[in-house]
Amino acid sequence: MPQKYQTYQKKEFVRPYTIHPAWRGIGCIMMVLVPIMAWAAAMVAIEIGLTQGWPFMYELRGTVRLPEILYSLPLIKEIAGFISSIPNLRAFLLFFVLFLIVFSGILSVIYAVIYRMFGPPRYTPLDAPPPKVKAKRYTR
Repeated sequence: MPQKYQTYQKKEFVRPYTIHPAWRGIGCIMMVLVPIMAWAAAMVAIEIGLTQGWPFMYELRGTVRLPEILYSLPLIKEIAGFISSIPNLRAFLLFFVLFLIVFSGILSVIYAVIYRMFGPPRYTPLDAPPPKVKAKRYTR
């Protein structure tokens, strides 16, 4: 091998800024907190809806009945029995998913606003300046 290829070493990429560990901590807390909040909100919404007489669809109410084969398998029998014992499971899952989407959307917007205020600058000295375009008025 020629000498010029033996001395080449790839330089390691180094970011010009570092991310504060608090931002990672906030993301981790959001991953745990949002499903817990959605679960609690779904439980409360189902209870309030049933006591106030909200018109739930018939398919959402009652217990779930799984295929009979699941009740005959030894290990899955206990899990299927537990799932079948939960009242209004379909309504709970529907509300859980809806609240999960809403809460994660709201917290993501709040997180983005806070990150924009305190995060690294949008443009660095390495970015190109925005183009200066003077548009002429077009006449026929």
